[in-house]
Amino acid sequence: MLDKGQIKDWEGEPEKSDKPEATPARGGIAGAIFDSQEAYPTGERITLTPEQTTARKKRGQWIAIALFAFVILIFVLTMTKIGANVLVRDL
Repeated sequence: MLDKGQIKDWEGEPEKSDKPEATPARGGIAGAIFDSQEAYPTGERITLTPEQTTARKKRGQWIAIALFAFVILIFVLTMTKIGANVLVRDL
């Protein structure tokens, strides 16, 4: 929902919401489980700046590198643990 400060030369009152009034939240873990909120579509679109797009791309690349390194680490540890015992079998 847009507010008065977000639109240049806007005159009027803030928009009224069609959402039902929120019920008081419960505390603790019961509130975390049972008081979840649904997202209401507003039709607004977010356009990222070029800096944000570049940052998202770099972050994705670093996550991919970290995941690949983790897979390689698990493979090396597994092969080290198994070792030469792969070829030793009772026939």
